[in-house]
Amino acid sequence: NIEILSLKSNITKRVVTEATPIGRVYDEEVAKAQLSQTALSTVASAQDAKSSLNRIRRLETPLLPKSCRFDIPTLYNHTINVERFLFYDKMRRNKRILIFATDDHLRVLFRTKHILMDGTFSSCPLFFEQAYTLHAIKFEQITYVKEMLQQLEEEPERLQMDFVPNQITTDFEKALFSGSRHTGCFFHFCQAIYREIRELGLTNTYKDDANARNFCRRLMALPVLPLHEVEFEFEEPTEQRPDVLAPLFVYFDNYWMKQISLTLWNVSDLKTRTNNNCKGWHNRFNRRVGKMRP
Repeated sequence: NIEILSLKSNITKRVVTEATPIGRVYDEEVAKAQLSQTALSTVASAQDAKSSLNRIRRLETPLLPKSCRFDIPTLYNHTINVERFLFYDKMRRNKRILIFATDDHLRVLFRTKHILMDGTFSSCPLFFEQAYTLHAIKFEQITYVKEMLQQLEEEPERLQMDFVPNQITTDFEKALFSGSRHTGCFFHFCQAIYREIRELGLTNTYKDDANARNFCRRLMALPVLPLHEVEFEFEEPTEQRPDVLAPLFVYFDNYWMKQISLTLWNVSDLKTRTNNNCKGWHNRFNRRVGKMRP
């Protein structure tokens, strides 16, 4: 049956070239094939086909490493267009750093004046601590420059370019480039305040007391005020806040006002105030990987 042979060929091709779960590949290809009733009656179920497809995948897939010391086949360090993709691979005290980027990725990165950075743990393989990405803004959109942490200083010279971004947006991690303005993510700032509200046992107060909630939100709104107004606008609610919020205001004063530079979390003059583009990309990437710590 030509329908069945074509279906099996498409499934096998995807099984050996993708990391998509086999059950999902099978279901998607069967749905896409739009088989006749006669052909459908002869197709094996996904469960029945899974064992043979697993064997096919294992034959084509390198054995899973037992440590971070392993060779990376050429198939996995180049793109499908045979461009170099793995451009940095180094061991440091039994820890390994892998950085992936094509020259086109690097050119986009080095031309941009605003980069966003974020990491994910969910889809990070065993023996590695984190998958970290740099995202470059191009034409007012986010272009993704994958898994790059360091080793960027030598690459601009090789490509006869400079890499001096004006602004870096992260979730309040330390700046990697001393010559750039480093700004924290407004979303993560608000998230940190709400997390402290929970840890102080003020969740019900925040939900049920409109006045207390208003004072909490005034703290969350401080980053969008002009920088020169922030200290004054913090002092006023500090004097008027309900007693129940005293621990929250002490935390805010000790940490955000005294330990963290106001210029790091003030986003009043920024067009891009969050790194939610990074988070969204990581969520899609994690869903595509399909499992935790693969």
